[in-house]
Amino acid sequence: MKKGALATTAVALGAGATASTGAAQEDGGSDGEVVVFGDDYLPDVEFEVASELDQGTKDDVFETADLTDEFDTPDDWDIYLISYDTGGSAPTLGYLMTEDVDLSAGDTETMGADGSFRNAELNLIEATPGASASGGNGGNGGNGGNGGNGGNGGSGNGGDGGSGNGGDGGGN
Repeated sequence: MKKGALATTAVALGAGATASTGAAQEDGGSDGEVVVFGDDYLPDVEFEVASELDQGTKDDVFETADLTDEFDTPDDWDIYLISYDTGGSAPTLGYLMTEDVDLSAGDTETMGADGSFRNAELNLIEATPGASASGGNGGNGGNGGNGGNGGNGGSGNGGDGGSGNGGDGGGN
């Protein structure tokens, strides 16, 4: 996994993100949670369920992504292919895993802004469908400043007995 992807995911999760290991995480901790890869976590953006993966494909995904040991009972989990409409020319596709939520092709939902790391090493996020952040939107953060002009740097007159202009100062 790229470090940039993990950093981006951590920023998306906010300061409240917590890291844990798969062995320490208990399956089904709260009703209605879903697990996604960090790149597939787009809180408060509507997604559509494209399809549920069949057993063979699900097993392949679990094996390829090293998820078999992450879940106590992998057979109890379902994996769905989801599609986000982010306004681009093509949809954004991802995987959604759940033990608790019953979904069908064509269902639409959002992922809550309550996401937290289930396993930071595997870049897995747990979130509640439809949940949103509490406490309002936090404001817009302002515009920042323009940084100023930087000054003119001075002109200089040359050195001991030489003729020349000295340094140009490099200012704006």
